[in-house]
Amino acid sequence: MTDLTLELNINSASDLEYVNHITKMNVYAVITLLGDKKTQKVKTAVDRYGGSNPNWNHAVRFAVNERLAREGRLTLVVRLFISRFLGDKDVGKVEVPLVYLFPSANGNSNGHGMKFVTYQVRTPSERMKGSLTFSYRFNGAAVISRPVHQQGPTSWAPPSQHGYGPYPYMSQPPPPTGYGYQGPPQYTKNDERLAKADLLVSAVSLIH
Repeated sequence: MTDLTLELNINSASDLEYVNHITKMNVYAVITLLGDKKTQKVKTAVDRYGGSNPNWNHAVRFAVNERLAREGRLTLVVRLFISRFLGDKDVGKVEVPLVYLFPSANGNSNGHGMKFVTYQVRTPSERMKGSLTFSYRFNGAAVISRPVHQQGPTSWAPPSQHGYGPYPYMSQPPPPTGYGYQGPPQYTKNDERLAKADLLVSAVSLIH
């Protein structure tokens, strides 16, 4: 099937878990496309100024197998690390099934076909802490529809804001509650007798 090109711009992260207790955090990202025979991986530059709010604006391109993408077998993984003299340290990661980034998904365009999304970062201890923002677009094929019934894996972190991500179902609104609400009206037998009497009086009045 036709190959696609996924263009990414890894913009920034914010409010990351501060794992350096003495020195400032120098954070970089490793972007990987998993699921194909040939794993594709790119590393950003190290941000030495942002601390727990790094900025990269790093452009990335990946070749995407359309068949594997349609089958939901490709996953975009962004891992965040701290660059340290005694060994780099893992800060967290974002995992997104590629099928959820297809053009039918939500997102805000920047006027050049790029869509911006923000995802929560999952720390090594499996907590949600901080967020990652990137923009993307697909080139090389017609629009591919994302199946709304498909569920993301448990390791996938849903977007943290703006409502991005697959939410195909909405629950019914709850019944009204609160002060002064007494539920639907209840009718007694006495109410029914009074209603019948009113109808009888109305009928007699019409005859006269």
